[in-house]
Amino acid sequence: MIVFVSGFNRSGTTVLLEAVASSTDGEPFTVGDLIRYGSPGLAARLRALVEADEPVDRGVDARKVTASTPEEYGWLLVDQGSTARLSSRFNPEAAPTLRRVADDIVARSGTAVLKNPSDTGREDLLLRCFPEAGVIVTRRALAGIHSSADRALARGAESTVYGMALTGNSRIVRAAIRVQRTRAGASLLSAFGRWNLRFRVLGMLRRTSRLPVDRVAFLDYDELIRDPWRAARWAGHLLDPERLAEDFRAIHSFPPHPVPPASRLDRFLDRRWGRVWERGRREQLERGILKEPVEQAGSPRTPS
Repeated sequence: MIVFVSGFNRSGTTVLLEAVASSTDGEPFTVGDLIRYGSPGLAARLRALVEADEPVDRGVDARKVTASTPEEYGWLLVDQGSTARLSSRFNPEAAPTLRRVADDIVARSGTAVLKNPSDTGREDLLLRCFPEAGVIVTRRALAGIHSSADRALARGAESTVYGMALTGNSRIVRAAIRVQRTRAGASLLSAFGRWNLRFRVLGMLRRTSRLPVDRVAFLDYDELIRDPWRAARWAGHLLDPERLAEDFRAIHSFPPHPVPPASRLDRFLDRRWGRVWERGRREQLERGILKEPVEQAGSPRTPS
């Protein structure tokens, strides 16, 4: 079994990836997989970090880098060079590479759980190339994504070791870090990131609305935080929703951060995004793929 967890950066995909892997007794794609399947150069750089006496964190957050740390398969596609056209985005030419990795993970644990935020909005390609796979698409309010992205950028500019290892000490990344360390540069990168995300959301909505609903679960990160047992029911046709809810709650241990008010544009995009999720869920109910979740907040299964 292969499950792709799809969502934009800072929308909770790492926690969801871990919860899906745990709830299916499977394995996520990890730093260890990058070491096993990446080029000798990438493998050597990451192995040095994993085996270092002093632990290194991911930069964008405080998670320590070990062989079992979840990672994006997009780094593997970039590392393959011509196979993926030097892009972290999946395309059919990269299918043999990703197939080999996914099959090896399935052979070890039964379920491979993969994610790559660059492929949000490209799930149709993944489903065509992996006909046995399911996809969990997740959304989060844009104000929450923006706030998390700003914190990640600020932290990543000060903790650069892991990012440099992944990118091969990229000149572009080094230049971006120098820019981020200035007040004006940080504001510029933040604004660029917000507008880039807004355009990506617009491009994603139309393609997501055309996905086969029997192979897709429409989850919402904010719903999972509020009531994981009710929210996880929307993935019940792909995996055990109760286990997913329990594992998500156990894994999600991040402290809450204040989120600034959303702009009028972001509220508009959030509404459009929500309508796509509502239509997908409604079709799943009408076709009998799912049953309406009945648990309400405050039920015995919901933490007080």
